[in-house]
Amino acid sequence: MLTDSNIEFGIPKEVNRIITGESQQNAQSSDVEQTLDALKAEYDTAVDVFNKLETIDYESKRIVAQTAQPARCLTVKMLLLAKRIQERPPRPMDWERIIISSRLKDLSERYRKLSISSEPEAEEIKRQVVEQIDNWRKVNFSEQQSLNESISKLLAAADTGRKLSELIDDYPNLNFEVIATRVTQIIGVATNLTGNKYSSSIIKINSLEKEINKDKILKEFMKEIFLRNRQVQLPNSRLCQ
Repeated sequence: MLTDSNIEFGIPKEVNRIITGESQQNAQSSDVEQTLDALKAEYDTAVDVFNKLETIDYESKRIVAQTAQPARCLTVKMLLLAKRIQERPPRPMDWERIIISSRLKDLSERYRKLSISSEPEAEEIKRQVVEQIDNWRKVNFSEQQSLNESISKLLAAADTGRKLSELIDDYPNLNFEVIATRVTQIIGVATNLTGNKYSSSIIKINSLEKEINKDKILKEFMKEIFLRNRQVQLPNSRLCQ
């Protein structure tokens, strides 16, 4: 890092490859931010609608019937977003890497300009490089922890949606006490679906995807959104409008 003048310090992925020794993985750019903005708008709308259930009892059955479709669509999208983050992780902390990379570039330039007799200064530069590399690794760790937590929260929301999807069809035939009990149970289980381990997130994604595909209705939503993400025309489908 100190002697190679061809290192592209302005490209965080290149510097990361040198520091971690890992090959270039997930090279495809992540479009998570754009997807998340769209999903948040849908989620805010869903929250607003379901909040009305607490105050408009005589319209509750009609509201639930109307929101079943967008709620199921939202459930599937949350699972797919978690999967996209896992497959093509965004790099929200690249701004910190750019600062560290700039410092490494300065140290590299200083090192190459040293005279042969400047050994104490060379050692000090090496010490500072090690310090910056440690900082870089801390950024990597912190970012991965944050992404894993985001995936876990999305999976918790998707799993809640999957279970509530089953409740939607039963809603007209159940009294308030039964509904309240089942909703409490569903939400209680969802709070246990948090964690920071990358490997466990992959297992949870695969497990939840299998559960959603067992649900005939949600499976159709999954199929449509999957094809839409690949820009396949679906002229006769009206599931996720």
